[in-house]
Amino acid sequence: MPKTAKLFILLIILAAIFSYLNSLNNEFIWDDEDFVLKNSTIKDWHKWPHVFTENMIQSARKGSNFYRPLQSITHGVDYMLWGDRPAGHHATNIIFHILASIAAYILLRKIFPDNLAFFAALFFATHPVQTEVVTYISGRSYPMAAFFVMLCIIFFERNIFISSIAIILALMSQESALIGPFLLISCLMFKNGSIKPYIRRLLPLFIIIIVYGALRLTILDFSKTIGENLPQPFYYVPFYLRFCTFLKTLPVYFGILLRPLGLHMERQMSLAGSIFEPQVFLGLLILLSIFFIAYRLRKFSAAMLFSACWFFITLFPNSNMVPINALIYEHWLYLPSLGFFITVAWAIEGLLKQEKIIKYAAVLIAISITLFYIWRTAERNKEWRDHISFYESTIRYVPDSARLHNNLAMAYADKGRLDDAIKEYKKAIEAGDYYPQTHYNLSNIYLQKNDYENAIKELKRSIEIDSSFLYAHESLALIYFNQKSFSEARKEAEYILNLEPDNKIAGRILKRLLE
Repeated sequence: MPKTAKLFILLIILAAIFSYLNSLNNEFIWDDEDFVLKNSTIKDWHKWPHVFTENMIQSARKGSNFYRPLQSITHGVDYMLWGDRPAGHHATNIIFHILASIAAYILLRKIFPDNLAFFAALFFATHPVQTEVVTYISGRSYPMAAFFVMLCIIFFERNIFISSIAIILALMSQESALIGPFLLISCLMFKNGSIKPYIRRLLPLFIIIIVYGALRLTILDFSKTIGENLPQPFYYVPFYLRFCTFLKTLPVYFGILLRPLGLHMERQMSLAGSIFEPQVFLGLLILLSIFFIAYRLRKFSAAMLFSACWFFITLFPNSNMVPINALIYEHWLYLPSLGFFITVAWAIEGLLKQEKIIKYAAVLIAISITLFYIWRTAERNKEWRDHISFYESTIRYVPDSARLHNNLAMAYADKGRLDDAIKEYKKAIEAGDYYPQTHYNLSNIYLQKNDYENAIKELKRSIEIDSSFLYAHESLALIYFNQKSFSEARKEAEYILNLEPDNKIAGRILKRLLE
């Protein structure tokens, strides 16, 4: 590898480190509780084989259709090394992001000039939209999958065995890695002009994704574990409206990439009703303009057409063309954003070919963009510092989010601010009374205040929302037992054991009742 390439890789590493260094001080946030802290499987390496047969938060007693065993194992390794000290877990996220950024540079320099590849990877490493993946421990699957997908592409022409292993690791990291072979085809087309010489070589990769897809639709389908009260895939929405909604997201996505201010985790969007809605129509114009301009410029440079293909291929898994359970998230831009940065880097690389004063201006622009991204990323990391700062900063943008009010209340309760917590729980219920956790959490505060009447009322409401929410049943069983309502305690304990035969709380209560 040339010295220039080594220098570029070093600069990418340093830029990423400066961007995310202050995230090492951050706590576990949001889903980190289920993915790490409450996940009994990852904490015991003897149980790690279970991650290949369960949804990834089953051992946290939650339902989901996430199947990401490799991510779970990395959390397990982190827990063995660091326990519940978050700094080590954050460091692993940063390492995977750096690896993905280096892989992006190595991949792009196979197709484009070195300067273009460097600037695209540098912007990818530092842009603040990536905080939702890098600073958020549970977001680790995105840089992991991105790294292994790009590794698959890098090694494809040299070693199909390594390439096949890489795509398997990518799929074990995240479901969206299914686009890997299609991304590879796009790269081969732009690099070599044809895929005919590689058709037989591509066969193992497509066999892998077909087998994986068949398993995920059958024995590894965990969609039935998702509670009816939780967001469901948009199967009921006609394809036309899902496509319109995808177009509606494009102005938001490009707005985030162009102006990375006001970033937050809880973006909300309503389903589109027609192609003629202003934001939908704007999205259509953006889509058509990108490909029209890129196609017209193809003889001058393939970079813009390649970047458009990269962006939309990698965004496809989260476009709702195949129904999923949400409409828009910032972290869905992780790998697609590289396509955007290729275009920016192409423009800068073009200026570097001009006369000296323009060349200096291009370097200044690139440095300014990078420093701005590093600053904004470091500032965004501060909003992820702890639960209260995270939820208070996010709730400013979506004050009607039930789950944000619920989670902020939990943060207040953990700090002993019980009256503030009660207010937030009540706001959560007013915003949307469909989470059993909210009533369960509120009951815990009433228990701390020895208000058993209201605690029981909230627990019963929690069970009304989701009868299989065992935490509420456990709490009720304990309250009834302590109040000597033994018949009610027995009913709750037997119900729990029917769903979870090895439940220790219910077993202990029944044993004491028999005694």
